[in-house]
Amino acid sequence: MSLTIEDLRFAYGTNRVLRGMSISTLRGGTVVGLLGPNAAGKSTLVKTIAGIHRADGGRAVVRLGERVPRGAELRRTVGYVPQDLPTSASLTAFETILVAGRRAGTWRMTDEVLEAAGAVLELMGIAHLASRYVAELSGGQRQLVAVAQMLVREPRVMLLDEPTSALDLRHQVELLQIVRRQVARTDSLGVVAIHDLNLAARYCDELVVLADGVAHAQGAPAEVLVPDVLERVYGLRARVLDDGGVPVVCPVHQD
Repeated sequence: MSLTIEDLRFAYGTNRVLRGMSISTLRGGTVVGLLGPNAAGKSTLVKTIAGIHRADGGRAVVRLGERVPRGAELRRTVGYVPQDLPTSASLTAFETILVAGRRAGTWRMTDEVLEAAGAVLELMGIAHLASRYVAELSGGQRQLVAVAQMLVREPRVMLLDEPTSALDLRHQVELLQIVRRQVARTDSLGVVAIHDLNLAARYCDELVVLADGVAHAQGAPAEVLVPDVLERVYGLRARVLDDGGVPVVCPVHQD
């Protein structure tokens, strides 16, 4: 399976956010990190791919082999994790995962469904939160529940919008490891909008650096996280060290 972004455009009213975004084909079995400064277009891109925003130009194309899924099949194929899980519904963490599974359109409420929801809670390390109301959870706990909601559907394309933003370092690492394992197990595609350059370098197979609504660089972490790109996109002077083939970005102190 694959995802291609071709000349994608989107605006909030008169505020043009995606300005002809094009990204070379992303393939199943890989985790792709979307990097870039604030207002680069990361979240808007993820929401547009997910179908939450409707592009006013260009297209995002998901392919399953030679087939391009549409309608209900496309909605089953693409999973989306927002930055924060809404807290308006009076549901427990376990119930929200059951609802997510049923919305996939393939499950009835059976023992198999209940077991799958329980297994995802265990996988995410949040089984102890199963009976807690989502509204009572911390921001980080809600993020983990949101990821569990997506995983229980087993989509072929997983879109995660800054899923580590409210997590401590250990949970950030654990979450990215879970995404990597899921991608490897199902040959799916993981697309993660993330700010931490060093976590992205360590846990993503490919990086795309965005700024001003377009893609400025795309490739393996060692190809993308180089001083020239960092200064051009972030305005950041940095040294890039090598940790066993993984680039480590070290900002240069400036008086």
